[in-house]
Amino acid sequence: MRVEQASRGQALERDVLIRLEGVNVALNGQRVLHDVSWELRRGENWAVLGPNGAGKSTFLRLLRGEVWPAPADGGVRLYNFDGRPTASPIGVKRRMAIVSAEQQQRYLRVHGRKYGDDFHAPRITAREIVFTGLLDSELVTRRPTPAEAERVTHTLCAVGLDALADVPFDKLSQGQLRKTLIARALISQPDVLILDEVGVGLDAHSRRALLDMIQQVAEQGTQVLMTSHRRDELLPAITHVMELKHGRIAAVRRRETAAEHHPMTGSADAWQPLDAATIVRRSQASPRSSPFLINITNASVALDEGSTVVLHDVTWRMNEGEHWMILGDNGVGKSTLLRLILGELWPAHGGKIERFSRNAQTTFQNGKHNATSNSFRNVWEIKKRIGYVSCEFQARYHADLTAEQVVASGFFASVGWLQPLTRAQKRRVQEVLDQFDLQPLAKRSILEMSYGQARKVLVARALVNKPHLLILDEAFDGLDANFRAGLTTMLEAIARHTGIILVTHHPADVLPCITHRMVIAHGQIKSQERRIRS
Repeated sequence: MRVEQASRGQALERDVLIRLEGVNVALNGQRVLHDVSWELRRGENWAVLGPNGAGKSTFLRLLRGEVWPAPADGGVRLYNFDGRPTASPIGVKRRMAIVSAEQQQRYLRVHGRKYGDDFHAPRITAREIVFTGLLDSELVTRRPTPAEAERVTHTLCAVGLDALADVPFDKLSQGQLRKTLIARALISQPDVLILDEVGVGLDAHSRRALLDMIQQVAEQGTQVLMTSHRRDELLPAITHVMELKHGRIAAVRRRETAAEHHPMTGSADAWQPLDAATIVRRSQASPRSSPFLINITNASVALDEGSTVVLHDVTWRMNEGEHWMILGDNGVGKSTLLRLILGELWPAHGGKIERFSRNAQTTFQNGKHNATSNSFRNVWEIKKRIGYVSCEFQARYHADLTAEQVVASGFFASVGWLQPLTRAQKRRVQEVLDQFDLQPLAKRSILEMSYGQARKVLVARALVNKPHLLILDEAFDGLDANFRAGLTTMLEAIARHTGIILVTHHPADVLPCITHRMVIAHGQIKSQERRIRS
């Protein structure tokens, strides 16, 4: 490990930009970083690795001056961007820009649809998002000067977004929005660009294009610090690797590119296509002979009345005992299909969706809820039977609740709205917290957690009510390898009595229990296949 030694009054070498000497950081009275000594030199690009909760996000916030060393024994943090060493973080944010999945979530919260109603805040455009980088704000607080407007246009062109400049942010794909946030970071011409799990939620094409663009930025002289739980996403430009564990630096080394390459290998199993006749025959099978969880027939779906159709003529059935993986690029209709299953959208005229043939049945047909003798009373009754985790849902979940309360909210299919728990429900919450090793976070607010920690809590929430169907939309993103492995083991046990839908941009994330897969392209089901075990 390279531990930097320097007396506190010693002048820094000219190529040292940041130095930390024995730094400790406490948040809400709890020590998060311990005795961190490290320095960033010009020409170095760093990967900061470690499990969820290791302190990576806090370390990045410490570098940007957003949190301070502990008052009593915090050690020393020095900046040397202008050749005059200083402990003051004033002006540091201008020199160190950050892009993260959490930042994207904040934009969704500030500018997107409010959960539970139809109110929309004024929709910010890609051009305005980039301009906020000059304001050090997530809001447009004034109009740009002519010089600023020209600078925004130049930055958009530099990252290939000029054609999307005036597109509202909610019309941008995940990859386009992430590139817009990169442009926002670059407009201030920072010395250092920090990327915190920047590949989360992106399809393979968008992820590769984004990483290629960042590689070019690094080659042009901007220094890069990045975190990722997927080591195959590390840029070629990365020169050094730091590993954090339990808030301490566990290892620091120069990067050996070949040694750091961890190719993702998917399953060797084969996949047999379901032909059109088989798909129709499945959809028409009797619920008695073949009980289903979801049965969709000839469904076309638009996001709003009168808007463009997003899904076209979907026919798909998921029987009990089946587990499906859904693949497809950003913006092809995967999320719309999930919203249809969850009861948030319904088919246009001529389409139909049925749910849970064995337990109860609710049908949406011709845009209306058709009640049956044992139908659910409302959409919330449907959601109580479905566990759901996604990047979008995590962005919505901004209630200031503890992990314990968040998990309990799964009983009511709510975001931030709780009812009194029965004794059995209280026991179940503690059981799930134990199962996911979340007791240390039980009393901590989800707003104070790292992206990965919050994801763990939401996975636990999805399972607390023992759902009939579990939907995991990129649920493995932001999770460290150990937790992914542990979650896979848990899901194998859960799959014995619960149907699983796994939506992913990483085919190698396929679970052992998966029996079928579907590929969606351009709003249509491109293929449905059955897994043939090797």
